[in-house]
Amino acid sequence: QNKEFVCRGHDYERLEAFQQRMLNEFPHAIAMQHANQPDETIFQAEAQYLQIYAVTPIPENQEVLQRDGIPDNIKSFYKVNHIWRFRYDRPFHKGTKDKENEFKSLWVERTTLILVQSLPGISRWFEVEKREVVEMSPLENAIEVLENKNQQLRTLISQCQTRQMQNINPLTMCLNGVIDAAVNGGVTRYQEAFFVKEYVLNHPEDGEKITRLRELMLEQAQILEFGLAVHEKFVPQDMRPLHKKLVDQFFVMKSSLGI
Repeated sequence: QNKEFVCRGHDYERLEAFQQRMLNEFPHAIAMQHANQPDETIFQAEAQYLQIYAVTPIPENQEVLQRDGIPDNIKSFYKVNHIWRFRYDRPFHKGTKDKENEFKSLWVERTTLILVQSLPGISRWFEVEKREVVEMSPLENAIEVLENKNQQLRTLISQCQTRQMQNINPLTMCLNGVIDAAVNGGVTRYQEAFFVKEYVLNHPEDGEKITRLRELMLEQAQILEFGLAVHEKFVPQDMRPLHKKLVDQFFVMKSSLGI
């Protein structure tokens, strides 16, 4: 009936399995293969359509999540409980796409869905009362990507230090992903896109955001340095060569950032 709902799937249920479950429940429905807002012809059609996509919860209690000293299991509870707002992002390119550096034109259309009641409740799904759509510029997108990655690194390092990990692999993978991406162009691409004279002159209103991005890049280098020191303490013997490679790559990354 042209309504939208956010539904909590079963534990560990994959999106494909959830879609199949819904299609079994609505056997005559046509599954839409994209997350874009449907056009008017779909809303007015006689046929039944189902549009299913994954959304990310937006926790209300940010203070609990950001405060140090609160156990991770309590933080993980607040990340997915008592949630009113959910969002999904649609990346798109505005203007000419730079083949060498796609970050320059990579915008994000962010849709926030606000429910009539918080999830989870007595029901596993509630109707969407309101939707808000905003566009994030390439620079804003870069800032958020770095903020999220820095937070993820901090959490993994803390879990490793307090022996909450069964093994060190999640931290190894995260360190490897960030350092490897940086050496192969990751943060350097941000520098090329947003720190060049041309961008600064054309976007005088972005001064504070450029400063923020630079701070986050330097902060990430500090977190990585500390993370590698923690990693060295706990890394098993057979992963020593990988650790040494990460340390060597980290020095290359630092020099590319001018540290």
